[in-house]
Amino acid sequence: MNKLSQFWKELKRRRVIKVIAMYAATAFIIMEAVDIMLPRLGLPDWTVTFIIILLIVGFPITILLSWIFDITPEGLKKTESVKVTKGKTQAEPAIRRLRTSDIIIVVLFALVCVLFYPKIFHRDKFEEIRDEDGRISVAVMPFENLSGDTLYNVWQGGFQDLLITTLSNSKELSVRQFQTMYAAYEDKKNVSYASIPPSAANELALKLETRTFITGNILRAGNKIRINAKLINSETEEIFKTYQVDGNTEDDFFAMADSLSGLIKNYLEIEKLAEQTNLPDFRGSFITNSAEAFQYYIHGYNAFLDYNYDATREWWSKSIEADSGFITTYVFLAYMLDANQGKELCKLAYKKRDGLPLKGKLMVDYLNAIYFEIPKEVIKYLKQILEIEELNPVYWFLLGREYYSIDQYRDAVIYFEKVLDICEKWGTNFMNPVLYELLGDSYHKVNEHNKEIEVYELGLDLFPDYGDIIQHQAICALSLGDIDEADVYITKYISSENNRGLWSESQILSGVGNIYTEANLFDKAEKSYRQAL
Repeated sequence: MNKLSQFWKELKRRRVIKVIAMYAATAFIIMEAVDIMLPRLGLPDWTVTFIIILLIVGFPITILLSWIFDITPEGLKKTESVKVTKGKTQAEPAIRRLRTSDIIIVVLFALVCVLFYPKIFHRDKFEEIRDEDGRISVAVMPFENLSGDTLYNVWQGGFQDLLITTLSNSKELSVRQFQTMYAAYEDKKNVSYASIPPSAANELALKLETRTFITGNILRAGNKIRINAKLINSETEEIFKTYQVDGNTEDDFFAMADSLSGLIKNYLEIEKLAEQTNLPDFRGSFITNSAEAFQYYIHGYNAFLDYNYDATREWWSKSIEADSGFITTYVFLAYMLDANQGKELCKLAYKKRDGLPLKGKLMVDYLNAIYFEIPKEVIKYLKQILEIEELNPVYWFLLGREYYSIDQYRDAVIYFEKVLDICEKWGTNFMNPVLYELLGDSYHKVNEHNKEIEVYELGLDLFPDYGDIIQHQAICALSLGDIDEADVYITKYISSENNRGLWSESQILSGVGNIYTEANLFDKAEKSYRQAL
């Protein structure tokens, strides 16, 4: 440990630590600048990679040089050894004056903060492209003909016009019309509107007061035709989505335009719906291209929060009808069905597995494991999903619930707490009362009653009439020997369930019996069960 301490002191004496900090900050700034500037200069992608490699190679060389040499007022000098330094007479310490290197470090630190801040805190990449009325403004540019066949030149404006027409059918989008765009560009001298260069496309989009624009090109290879399209933020020039559709002949162009506009329209509408919901449950990717299916999914979710489970099943069934490949809905609808219905739904989902992306395949495997495999397999698939979407609280909740179901309560606590950590980070709440019920009961099982009481209170702040949480409060109070407080909770539980109107009086009395059973008060439990008969 003494050697390590001496080595650290030597690093500071030779100013190696300061050099490392300055090099890292400078390298980060260079990479950000290169990433922004080089594509604008038309340089190939490998140029950025080459510069990054140079910075990596330069790092150990810089450390070595900073160890050997010092920059002094007299110039570059070799750093003296510790023995030589100790042999010299030490001058009286004076008040340390501000050095040029200090100013450089402060400036570099400020630049790094400015560049890094939006990467950490700017979650809503669509916030900047929405108009004041909430709609997303879109300008569609002429498509560039890169097929090598001049016969396709007519489709540069033709494909643009088809997209404008189809996208204009969305009430969520504000699409600039062809005539408006042509008029805005006609003052450009010696430049054809049919072949607007990228820099001019960005300028035109800003002139039209639209915050996002679509560019694309037409390619041909043999008998195949491909249309590429990009969605670009006109203010930052950030490409936030790309698409491609394929066809065989010009006869396919109308169908290709419909397909492409449908993809773009649904993507933008789904993102807007997810943002309006403003819940962490809806952060992440959704395996659907249907805005209608996604809207039904949200309606079902809201019905679930209102304890209207019949409406939940109805909305989620409609979601699957609108998009039979929306696997997320299959998974959550299965929880709302009985075992036999759930198995049938699982079989339907499994038939679609091969055509799904990786996350979709894992979700189907997870659903299949629930009905046809052991809990260990269910946990395995949930953990694989979380490797893809580590910040999606829904899957952490499901993982915690799976551990809870096999009585591994300490593991359940870890994963349930992860849900709360993510929500706290985002400044939101997890809007599923079952989390607070099961986390509280997990705390109860591991004898962490203070945390148990706190999480029940948190759950009831969000869901004041959720009887299952009140039921667990009563169990906790009885287990701690607080009979009077338990009686208050039991009275509140009965009142809450009566107000909800979901259970009969017999079922509510059985619920009271369950409270006494969990608290090992079997005589009182038997009395409640007999009253329920």
